[in-house]
Amino acid sequence: MICGFCGHEFDENEGKRGCGGCPGGCHSVHCPRCNYKNPLEPAFIGKLKNMLKRKTSSDAGAAENSEDKKSKAS
Repeated sequence: MICGFCGHEFDENEGKRGCGGCPGGCHSVHCPRCNYKNPLEPAFIGKLKNMLKRKTSSDAGAAENSEDKKSKAS
């Protein structure tokens, strides 16, 4: 997660949850550096990021294999 205020990148588990100051309960993650209240990332966004990471890493692996085949053919 990247803080919307200071730009600090942190894991959601590092941030403070449930500040107790919000009516109806706090549903945000507070930045460990500046305490800015960042909204939680929707679950489907996390799934989409994971899918893109897997695709990117598999594409990178395919490109490396392609380069290996080209160098062996030469």
